Amino acid sequence: MKVFKVICALFIFGFVSVSHAAVIFITEEATNGVTSLLGADNVEVNGLFYNVRFLDGSCISLFNGCNDSSDFFFGSELDPSAAARSLLDQVFISGTRFDVKPELTNGCSGTYTCVINSPWERTVLRRFNSISFVNNVSRDNDGPKSLRVSISSDSSIIPNLTFAVWSKPVEASAPGTAMVLLMGIAGLIVSQRRKQA
Repeated sequence: MKVFKVICALFIFGFVSVSHAAVIFITEEATNGVTSLLGADNVEVNGLFYNVRFLDGSCISLFNGCNDSSDFFFGSELDPSAAARSLLDQVFISGTRFDVKPELTNGCSGTYTCVINSPWERTVLRRFNSISFVNNVSRDNDGPKSLRVSISSDSSIIPNLTFAVWSKPVEASAPGTAMVLLMGIAGLIVSQRRKQA
């Protein structure tokens, strides 16, 4: 009976897990068989999980007019730097196909470099500050870099530039961890009482 209890306990604790275990790559396969990376879900940034999409367009079209710092998902240099570092560590993992072939990232067609901008602050003179992750084939210069970019810059006409549009993930509705744990404990108590009866 002790073995049964241990198996039940392991089963219960198997359900008690982190709700965001792995990065989910959002891809699309073209008619020529090439798979492009559209974005990723469950990217961990400073202990929180976010979704990101790589989109072409201008800052104005992608970020609600690009005329105020509140238009951007991250509001300080620290968060977009951490987000760019997370892209490097979790999405563009060294040696994987999306790392060694920058042109597979949505919005980038250059075969050597893809610059992925995460805008974070509107500045004067129709510009915004951006932390950019540079995905190079050689990985020599990968990692977060600060850039000041014109709000009229349009990544759809620049072959090695795309925007990272971040959002918080939508939580899947599932039984809470505490509820699953309580149900398991109740099951153990019932089985123990039946044994004693």
